[in-house]
Amino acid sequence: MVLAILSVGIGCDSVARTASDDEVSMRRGSASEWAELVEFQNQRLGLLDFFTSAGTITIDLRDENDRMQREQADHRLWRGGATKTAIKISKLGSTLLSAAWNGPCWWIFDESGDDVTLRIRDVSSSATEAGVDRLLAPPILMAMIGLTPFPDEVPEDFSTSSKGFRFTLGEVALGFDGQDESVTFPGRLEIRVRQPLNGPASVQLLSDSGVEVAQSELSKFNTVDRIGSPPGAWPRMPYRIEIRRGRGERIVMSFDAPIAGGRISERLFDLEVQIARSNPVRIDDARGTENK
Repeated sequence: MVLAILSVGIGCDSVARTASDDEVSMRRGSASEWAELVEFQNQRLGLLDFFTSAGTITIDLRDENDRMQREQADHRLWRGGATKTAIKISKLGSTLLSAAWNGPCWWIFDESGDDVTLRIRDVSSSATEAGVDRLLAPPILMAMIGLTPFPDEVPEDFSTSSKGFRFTLGEVALGFDGQDESVTFPGRLEIRVRQPLNGPASVQLLSDSGVEVAQSELSKFNTVDRIGSPPGAWPRMPYRIEIRRGRGERIVMSFDAPIAGGRISERLFDLEVQIARSNPVRIDDARGTENK
């Protein structure tokens, strides 16, 4: 099963760093530079609050016998607000995996076998330490794509060079729920921004203890058509995402003609509706039972 392959290993092997970026002379960034960067990022996120895109996905991960397995498929992604995301991965018209996030929790349906299985986790769950939960769980995927808000407070390590900006977010905040409270999950993000209008160019995901879990490289930045807005006001996002972790494992996603500002069905983010649709044989619901 696809989920069985994706779930092997916790991905604690180090991912190679970009030496050329690290060797560039850095200086402490100023408060005004940070304020400008925050304005660019959060304006971009607002324009991308509701968007959808199709594309292709290539998954190279090791199985339980340590053999590299490759799966090539199509994907469809929906973002229905700051804390709502859904993704479906399919091949030749058949769904292999579907996942969604609605603020307090996220879930993954493995639909690749004869029997559908469902896994449900709190956003703050320690289950995000392992396997697919670190790579395709929707809230984590949004962070790796660079769709995470920047706080008003200047990060302690905020620095700049001729190649852009670098900083660490000590708390992975992914937006705000209906009560204007930050929605977070365990871990830290080391982010590099080269062009503020584009948002992050790379995102390194670290565990709470500082162990590198994965790193994404974002490229082929372009504008996203936004319904009701003139082309000059369209937001930008990467059209290619490569998420890597140790020993050659990676996920590569492309985005084809994404559209922002349209209507997104709330049914995608309704767990009960999705359970009725998929009729899973086994449900692993760990909400409220795991160590935070």
